Amino acid sequence: MGELRLEGIILDAGYTLRGARGIIRLTLRAKDKAYDLIDPSFYPYFYLVPANEKQEGKPLEGITTLSKEGGEVKVRSVEEDKLLVGTTEQRAFRIYLESPRDVPKMSEVFGEFGTCYESDIVFWKRYLIDKGLSPLSTNTVRAHEENGELIIDEIKSTSAPGGIDLRYVGFDIETYNPLGVPNQLKDPVIMISYSDGKEKKVLTTKKIAKPFVSSFKSEKEMLKAFVDAINRLDPDIITGYNSANFDIPYLLKRSEVGKQEFNIGRNEDGRVKQEHHGLLEAVKIPGRVHLDLYNVAKFVSVVGASEKVIRVNNFKLPEVYRAITGSDKKMVDKGSIWEQWDRGGKDVEELAEYSLADSLAVDELYKFFLPIEVEMAKVAKTTLGEASISTTSQLVEFMLMGRARERKQLVPNKPHEGEIGMRLANPYEGAYVKTPEAGIYDNIAVFDFRGLYPSIIMAHNIDPSTICNDCKEYFESPTGVRFRKDRKGLMPELLKILVDERAEAKKAYKKEPDNKALAARSTALKIVANAFYGYLGYARSRWYSREAAASVTAFARQFILSTIDQAEKAGFRSLYSDTDSVFLLMGSKTKADADAFLKSVNKSLPNTMELELEDFYTRGVFVGKRGATAGASGAKKKYAMISEAGRLKIKGFELVRRDWSKVARDTQHAVLDAILKEGSKEKAVEIIKDVVTRLKSGKMPISELVIHTQLRKGIGNYDVKSPELAAAKKALQSGAKRRDELEGAAIGYVITKHGSTISEKAEIEETAKDYDADYYIDHQILPATLKILKELGINEEELRGGGAQKRL
Repeated sequence: MGELRLEGIILDAGYTLRGARGIIRLTLRAKDKAYDLIDPSFYPYFYLVPANEKQEGKPLEGITTLSKEGGEVKVRSVEEDKLLVGTTEQRAFRIYLESPRDVPKMSEVFGEFGTCYESDIVFWKRYLIDKGLSPLSTNTVRAHEENGELIIDEIKSTSAPGGIDLRYVGFDIETYNPLGVPNQLKDPVIMISYSDGKEKKVLTTKKIAKPFVSSFKSEKEMLKAFVDAINRLDPDIITGYNSANFDIPYLLKRSEVGKQEFNIGRNEDGRVKQEHHGLLEAVKIPGRVHLDLYNVAKFVSVVGASEKVIRVNNFKLPEVYRAITGSDKKMVDKGSIWEQWDRGGKDVEELAEYSLADSLAVDELYKFFLPIEVEMAKVAKTTLGEASISTTSQLVEFMLMGRARERKQLVPNKPHEGEIGMRLANPYEGAYVKTPEAGIYDNIAVFDFRGLYPSIIMAHNIDPSTICNDCKEYFESPTGVRFRKDRKGLMPELLKILVDERAEAKKAYKKEPDNKALAARSTALKIVANAFYGYLGYARSRWYSREAAASVTAFARQFILSTIDQAEKAGFRSLYSDTDSVFLLMGSKTKADADAFLKSVNKSLPNTMELELEDFYTRGVFVGKRGATAGASGAKKKYAMISEAGRLKIKGFELVRRDWSKVARDTQHAVLDAILKEGSKEKAVEIIKDVVTRLKSGKMPISELVIHTQLRKGIGNYDVKSPELAAAKKALQSGAKRRDELEGAAIGYVITKHGSTISEKAEIEETAKDYDADYYIDHQILPATLKILKELGINEEELRGGGAQKRL
């Protein structure tokens, strides 16, 4: 075969070891099929900046060290270059090796000659960075065949969109669980369901008279059938829900026990690999993308990319599915799946329907989340699989590394633990917050700075590399730190690109409001741009700078205070301010006055900064600090307002938190509606009295009383006994829950009548049979509503049903 020319997106990037050689391996998905490519011409390396400027490169080539295996590791070659180290250009030696595994060891050896850099950059990421590749854009490849392999001769990315329709398979498993927690070594997989949007199947080891069911004689045959189905359907993406933590590890172990191959990858090394990725468990499937929608849902919720997902009480599949689709998926009692399996008949048919429902739910979530994940990967210029398991800081870091390479700037080393500790022990002043006077207010205008922190970084060229003492032209922050004007910093430069791209995406989206890809791109660009300041002040960041991060917040405080001052001089009254926003009482001012004020402020701002009008609100409630009396200073981030269009804006109240019961959140929401929409404190009081009466009657549904709290550590690692911990321990001891279902999860528990302390009364939702009405009245309903109504002169006794209402 002669030269082959290909176009497509990079689905998977990694490397394979052949002897001592590390060889880059890519999966390129073209329109016709996926191609397995290798690039033997690329070698791993790191940099040495010598302590002695007279050090020549030639002698360095002879240095060797013993590897852990006892063999000798040699330098392959050395190249000399001039690179920026911080703000100064220095000589640097690029030291090439054969295997990426030898890079960390050799960099330690060379450390005696100076400072080593970039020894901890993953080999395949190094390849993407050096080649300037953007995996999900169109990549063009020239290749040739050699010994049955496609060898890359040239590869480059274009700015054109990928334009490839990706195939996927969503799947889920059910396991036999007589002890509640299935044992991978003993308890078999009893069902595997999957769907690719067209083919919908349940594989099982019992005969079930359903058209979507295929039955097999043994678990081993069923596992083989699933592997065969994956290879036949040949998906680009394999997706599941919590599949990296449970489904795939379980399938791997059962395949090992049954001596069944589980090669679902695309190349000859189709073995699935389990890896740690920060705090996450990750799964790598050669030649394909593994997308765990559980991790994606949590990420999207944290960064605010989807309002629906923010409001879930936990990240279990049924809850997230309901938030996204508005429907309930089919459920069974998970703890008794083994009993249904043993009973057979209609019970097993129901299990099959439930199993398929899980895969169909995965189907829906995949379609919902895929656009934002694709755009996150495009923005960061990484693979889809890597983007799906990365934090915003990790995405920002990868982008900065790519830009640093283009600027011939060395990537700073990761900080060691001692340095991280020093950073954490030396915090800096954060955002300005003006607390409001607690009360209820009418006619409020809210203004906020568009992308305040990114715009400050761009406007003042804030970057670790632009800090200077002797520069002639500079921006000086309120803290006294100077940032040079004559050379653009890495962060401001990259942020300008992102902000401009977002402006283009928003413009295009206005023309095509139904284009989900454009909406997702705009959101992805916003998420990443807003993460730069956090990364700058993140203790584990390569580009950490206390001086730079503190300057950003100092400038922010300056601009907010200046805006408040201008507002009050213009005749508005400042009510509240937090980080990037100001809340002004209009009084007798008109909307025209507000517009004139806005234009006046923007004339005084740097050209990258802009104050925007968020909205006009007819009424707002600002509550006092915990334990404060009516009329006292208000709390931070605790308010509720209603816009002229009837939209509620709520911050800090329990209805947007999952660690309060649904009845408390719903009651608070109803009280806010009564006050903000109807202006009726009398109706608000009646709503609370009614809920108190229903609770005392004992007829409130258990589902309304569940409290969700995250169990962040292992069950045995807590010093203080809490309700969620006590509920988790009871569930574990009774066999109602597995340890892996509890640890790291949001525990849903109910405070029952049984026990002398709150912790003793706590039981998980599934086993709770009754509830302690007094607890929910005293610790949920009244605290959630009294903080609002005390601003109207209502006291606790009136809410319980006694006493006369006070007048304002």
